[in-house]
Parts: sequence; C-alpha cells; structure tokens
Amino acid sequence: MKPRKLLRRSFTIETLKNLVKAAKGELKSTLILRNANLVDVVLGDIREKVNIAVWNGYVVRVGYFDVDRYRGDETLVMDVSDAEAVVPGFIDPHVHIESSLLKVSEFSKLALINGTTTVVADPHEIANVLGVEGVKAFIEESRQTPLRLFFYVPSCVPPTKLEFGKAATLTVDDVRELMKYEEVIGLGEVMDFISVINADDEILEKISIAKAAGKVVDGHAPQLPEEMLIPYIVAGVEADHESVYLEEALNKLRNGMRVLMREGSAWRDVEELSKILTYMRINTRYLSFASDDLEVTDMVENGHMNRILRRAVSLGVDPITAVQMATLNTAEYLGLKELGAVTPGRLADLVVLKSFRMFHVKDVVVSGELVVKDGSYVFKDGVKYEYPEKFFKSLKVGKVLSVNDFKVKAPIKEGYVNYLVIKAVPGKAVTKSEVVKLPVRDGWVSLPTEGDYAYVAVIERHKGSGEVGVTVVKGLGLLRGALAQTIAHDVHNIVVVGKTAEEMLLAVNELIRVGGGMVAVLNGVSIASVELPIAGLISNEPYDQVYAKVKKFSESVKALGTSFHSIFMTISLLSLPVIPELRITEKGVVDVLSGKVINPILSFEGS
Repeated sequence: MKPRKLLRRSFTIETLKNLVKAAKGELKSTLILRNANLVDVVLGDIREKVNIAVWNGYVVRVGYFDVDRYRGDETLVMDVSDAEAVVPGFIDPHVHIESSLLKVSEFSKLALINGTTTVVADPHEIANVLGVEGVKAFIEESRQTPLRLFFYVPSCVPPTKLEFGKAATLTVDDVRELMKYEEVIGLGEVMDFISVINADDEILEKISIAKAAGKVVDGHAPQLPEEMLIPYIVAGVEADHESVYLEEALNKLRNGMRVLMREGSAWRDVEELSKILTYMRINTRYLSFASDDLEVTDMVENGHMNRILRRAVSLGVDPITAVQMATLNTAEYLGLKELGAVTPGRLADLVVLKSFRMFHVKDVVVSGELVVKDGSYVFKDGVKYEYPEKFFKSLKVGKVLSVNDFKVKAPIKEGYVNYLVIKAVPGKAVTKSEVVKLPVRDGWVSLPTEGDYAYVAVIERHKGSGEVGVTVVKGLGLLRGALAQTIAHDVHNIVVVGKTAEEMLLAVNELIRVGGGMVAVLNGVSIASVELPIAGLISNEPYDQVYAKVKKFSESVKALGTSFHSIFMTISLLSLPVIPELRITEKGVVDVLSGKVINPILSFEGS
C-alpha cells in the first residue's frame, strides 16, 4: 500500500519538469515565506531577510527574489519577519515511540508541535510483545500522520540469543519482508553485540539483508572495549547512541562510527558528550542528537528535539552547530539527501522559531504544508487507526503469585551474605555491580536498615511460564512502598521494585487487574495507576489525557521518596540484558558481558 504522504523525493519525468518550471516561477508556488532569517546549515551562517518559495512540497527558490513572480492566486504567503529564525525541520534518528506511552499518531502531534518533522523509530518494544504484527501496526498508523516517519526493522527480538529475556521473535524472513516497506530505513539497533562478535549467522544475515537493500544499520555498543568494538564496526554497524562517557564516544568516532548524543527522559548524556564540542572543538560531521526514550510529560513540558538543542546550547554549544547536528548531519547519516537543509530541490520541512537559542517553535511546515501554526497543531487528521483486539490482551502471568515470589532465598537461616547488588546510575542507562553485606533472617535475604536499597523482581508475562527472578537493587531512591510496571525494556515482562514483598505482590496483582501500565503502592494500598492497555506499553487516549494521568501518577510517586523521572525509565531498563553490568530477568541475575545468569550470593556466614 502506497502511503498518502511524501516520504522521499520523486524523480519521475513529470515531477522534474514541474520542478524546473516552479523554480523559474512558471508554475506558481503553493507556499512562500517572506523575510526569513534562515539558518544555513550548509555554510554554517544565517541569511537575513530571505524569501523561500515552495511548490507542492519542494523548496524551489531561496534568496532575494521577486516574490510576485512566484505568487499565484492560491499561494499561501507567510511573513515571518517577527520570528528570530527559520531552520530546517529537526530529525530524530533514533527513538522508541512506545516510551512516550502514546500511540504513533499522538506522539507525532507532540513531535511536530516541537519542530521535529522527521523521526526514525525503532519499534522493538512493541515487537518484543507482539512480533511482526506490532511493527506493521505502527507502520500502518504512521500513514495517518503528517510527521515523516521512518522505521528501523528491529534486529534483536528477542534482544539476545541467550536463554533469558525472551517473548516474541522476529526471524530473518520477517526482516527480509519488512525491508521492502517504503517506510523502513534500515536495521534497528544491533543490541546483541555478543552474537555479532561471535560471527553468528543469523544476526550477520540480518545485517547483510539491510546492506543489500541499501539501508542503514543502527548500533548499540555500550562501553565495549576496543577488542569487541572493532569487530562490531567491521560487521557493518554505522552509528551508536549508547555512549555515556567522553572517551567512549571519541573511540567510536575515531573508528568511523557516528555518535548520536542521547538526551532522553532518564538517561542524559549531552552534558558529558558536549565536551567534544566545547572543549575539544573537533569536527562535528559525525555527531548528531537522539532522544531514544522520551515520555509524555517531558514532551509536553519541555519538547522533543528542540529540548535537546536547548540543552546543548545551554552547555556552550554554538546554536548553528547544534542545528546542523539535528538536521544536515542526521539526514546524511540516514541517507536522506532530500532533507536536512533548506535548499532548492529538497523537501520543504521548515520550522519558524520565536526564539533561536531557546528553540521555541511558532510554525511548522512539513512537505510544504502548514501543520503547526502559532504553536498549535492545525493539521486535519483523517481516519483514526484502530489497533487489533488481541493487542489489548497481552498479560499472561501463568500462576497465582505469592509473597515468597518476591523474596531472595538465602543458603542459611540466620547470618549474613556477601551479595552482588545491582547499582543503578541516576541519569544513565548503564548499571554497576557492588558487593554489599546483607543480613539474613529466617532464611531470606533482608535489606539493610540504612541506605538506598530495594528488592526488584521480574515476572514473565507473555507465555504464562510462571517464572520470577528477584534480587536487590541500589540507587533508585525508593524509601517506602512499591512500584510495578509492564514497561521493562526490551522484552517488557512485569518488573516491580519495593521495600517489602507484601507490597510488591499487591502492586503486581493490581497491575494485572488493570491490564498493564504502571502502579504505585504505599501502606498496603494502591495510590496511583496509569493504564496502558495496548501491549501493556501504550495508551489508547489522546496525548493531553495521558499527560494528565502520568502527571498525577508522578506526583503520587513522590510519597515513595523518589521522583518519577529518575525511577520510571531506570526501572524499565533493570531487566535489559544487553547493557552492562548487571541486570535482572525472569531467570535471575545476568552478567551482561559474559551473557550468563549468575548467583549474586558470593559467600555467607552464619547457619
């Protein structure tokens, strides 16, 4: 099925003839912007008070030309002399729409309002729950929005070939089929770096399929030592968004990998990585920005790519350089030659900014059509996409849970154990390991009375296996109560953290009752919830209603002694066994770099 919107340039003879005529003013423009202070990302300067002529989605003239020559009876003329700048539409090269908690169409509205005109989404969250059907549903819904939406085919569903963290599967044949879609731009982040380094046939065949189709291969290489990184790059992986440290990013750049500087809701790497630009002042050609995971309250209150640009500029990055990174650099990485700049022949994606350095968006044009005016979404949406009924029935726990499912069994009755605790790192996707002496009471490992410790458990919820993994986590800031959610990258089993097994059980049972989402429990009572019925990941409601519910939930979470932003996304990654160092899955604690389930009890004393 051909999408109704323009995704790429057309080079038919008819289109080319018309473009030549439009460039000469023989065909009248459909849109003209007058008196624009245009940020020229090609030369890296600002052209003041220029005019921009657009014909049927294409830029056909930029400069100090006679507007009347291009204006017809049906031409929309916008005088933007009161705006500080006009920039190319922002491009997000790597995002998981599911993390916004919104449907594709609702996410798209918020992205456009904030000046993002092109998004490349990796739908591996919904794919891990619903397989190829989930990916196709996202593509189908994307056709109902003016946002230029491309997709990666998820490369690692499940995220590893190891015997944990599995739900749905995307096969080589699924990848081959999805690569034929016009909306598909490449292979999604190759998280299973161990299989790549071991030259596994299946993952290499997926990479080969993408390369043969002339499409990009996105990466996922967190803190890989050079002995692992080089074979990974040689296999064809082109970019990475997982750098959290300066030297890590520099090593990837030196080896020809593009670095996507990530600034999501919970893992915020721009401050560290911006030193590449502000202190080292190296060439920025291979640098871009990406949001990765951004939830709805952040998007409503702070923005999308404009939020990242604002942050970068506040850290000393030149605003023109920042815009280049969010437009031209990204378009070049993705192979989108028709995007990334405002020059004749490119698609007309334009953002009118009230404030340049703050990136406050006034108007947005996508493919020559005004979709945001004075900060409001004005596009007339068409038929609403309806998800299949089976997408609303994704929770299959398989057994009646008990309090003991959320306790850590000790090898002794009373005493102490030296325990390998998962240490969460605030604002980062990585975790650390730390050996802690924990008390044992009546055969169970207990939490210390002092310090920031909690239990964390993962419950398999796709096949009804009844498997539960449980351990101890440090660094979440949880002082009391429990939090449960069906958002647990990338397999999205149920994950729950809490101070007591009793409240963890209560939170999980309530989560099952509402059909997925997020639940907070305190003093034996559920105090807040957000229902996410579609695959247990996203809401079926408009973004403003979801925002209100999540905002209320985040306020309730404060009663547990922690903030929503610092804990929601961090919890969601505790079960992802492809980012070092330690994770918890339904099978137990996983050492990521070795790819093995381990016993966190290192030694014990007592009886």
